[in-house]
Amino acid sequence: MTAMEDLFALQDEDVLRGQLEYRRARLPEADAVLAAETARVQMSAEVGDLQIQRLDHARRQNRFEGEVAAIEIRLGELDQRLYGSAITSPKEATALQNEIGSLRRRQDDLEGQILEIMEILEPTDARLEELAAAAIVADADIAAAKVALVETEAAIDGELAESATRREEAVQSLPADVLVRYQRSLPSFGASTVVRFSGTDCSGCPYSMPSMEADRVRGLDAGTLAECSECGRLVVR
Repeated sequence: MTAMEDLFALQDEDVLRGQLEYRRARLPEADAVLAAETARVQMSAEVGDLQIQRLDHARRQNRFEGEVAAIEIRLGELDQRLYGSAITSPKEATALQNEIGSLRRRQDDLEGQILEIMEILEPTDARLEELAAAAIVADADIAAAKVALVETEAAIDGELAESATRREEAVQSLPADVLVRYQRSLPSFGASTVVRFSGTDCSGCPYSMPSMEADRVRGLDAGTLAECSECGRLVVR
């Protein structure tokens, strides 16, 4: 392989490296991991909100149930007094009956609120169970997406390593001045830094070479590295 062929090989590897690095930075597998993790975060946020709501309802239910229990104890005490031998007057009996009636109405109201809370908690608990099952699937999806990402990155890294080896081999065979000229022009022209002379024009140039310049390049020895006077690219005769 001649030095100019090595120069083209170097350029090919630089182009390939750029493509691989661009691909590695924009992997659909990375997007899949991000999407799966985002969905999992949203799921966790919903679980957190539902758990807070459930805790609030459960606290209210516990408070109401505690009040109902206290009422039942009080009703037991009043029943014993009302039907026992401690009553000394009709007025006292009436007062006890009024208190019992008031407590039973309060008990009915509390038990109604408890039922309402239980009706609210039922779909909440069902949704939490649904989310718990979905979380298992989501975690598995995240794990699988990460495995796919690692495998794809490893494959690209392998290609990059192979390309780097080939690039180093090409660099080692190039004269130092050729390499300097190439590296100086590379930021401006990228994949078309080095082009072939078509016989009349620089094949990478959007403009036609002046006939005198084309004649000059045509007169060079084959394998000579020149520069296009129109665009500045390196032209291999």
